[in-house]
Amino acid sequence: MRLPAALSLLAAVSLSALAFSSAHAQSEPPVMSLLERMRTAAQSLSFTGTFVHQQDAVLQSSRITQTRDARQSVTKLQTLEGNRQEVIKQSGEIRIYMPDQQRVKVDQTGQPRSAFPAVIVGSPAAVLANYEVIPGGSMRVADVEAQEVLLKPRHEARWPVRLWMDKRTGLIVKCQKLDREGRTVEQAAFTALNFSPKPGPASSQPSYPGAKDWTVYNASFQPTGSAPALKFKPEALRGFELVGSYERHGSAGLEMRRYVYSDGVAAVTVFVGPKTKDSPLGDKAHRTGAVSMASREFQDVRVTVFGDVPPEALRQFVQSIEWKTNL
Repeated sequence: MRLPAALSLLAAVSLSALAFSSAHAQSEPPVMSLLERMRTAAQSLSFTGTFVHQQDAVLQSSRITQTRDARQSVTKLQTLEGNRQEVIKQSGEIRIYMPDQQRVKVDQTGQPRSAFPAVIVGSPAAVLANYEVIPGGSMRVADVEAQEVLLKPRHEARWPVRLWMDKRTGLIVKCQKLDREGRTVEQAAFTALNFSPKPGPASSQPSYPGAKDWTVYNASFQPTGSAPALKFKPEALRGFELVGSYERHGSAGLEMRRYVYSDGVAAVTVFVGPKTKDSPLGDKAHRTGAVSMASREFQDVRVTVFGDVPPEALRQFVQSIEWKTNL
């Protein structure tokens, strides 16, 4: 090849690479901004609405009210069918009221959780590292104009997630988790939505008379930096990062450890506790909606794992876990 021709080819390649790099740099910020908008909308907005949640063939309706002001944020979730239950989240504390049992479960762990419409809990960078973000078309959901956004996994051990975001506020108004064939395994969607809720004392108080006299069960875990490292094959949980280690103590001492891993959207939670007389789930993963469950025993310890991942991916992860110490 003559020198002038070679220089021309090199210049063409360099210009093409520069053009691609420039286009890539221009496309990244809108996607990052889109993810951050959806994440912060669920944390900062005040709204009230009714949504349906489907796991496999089970369908349930709930009412959610979130009020936020300069002092605090309060979220109240009420089931509208089936067993009565009310969840109030305030100042890092979650209280679950169960009137049929006259019982209150308290969790002050403070762990960020993915729960509709707060589907995205990690940073945009964490989400982009594990999912390709593909904006789609528009449709109407709960009488608002929404934009479709597909989170396509970069690794197989995840569910594809299809979201619809309110164009005006950024709030996620519909979410579907899909299997490899594109079938819905779990979904949630607003059927009615109002962005002007009326805040008041009732928003942070239970709806049931006499709830203050019910039995209170504290299920809180405390953060700890001294927990033994959970050993497993990294490829079995690729892209998931440890976001918290916790432990729970009772009258007899340490009762259970909890490890939480997240990829920004999905979470895998590992509980390590003593063996009990209850039959374990076994190393064969079971699935309810998008949540898979499995367990494994090591001498006097049982490891139980719940994760927003396909059953086979969870089973492989559980099988790769090593635990050689006591609780």
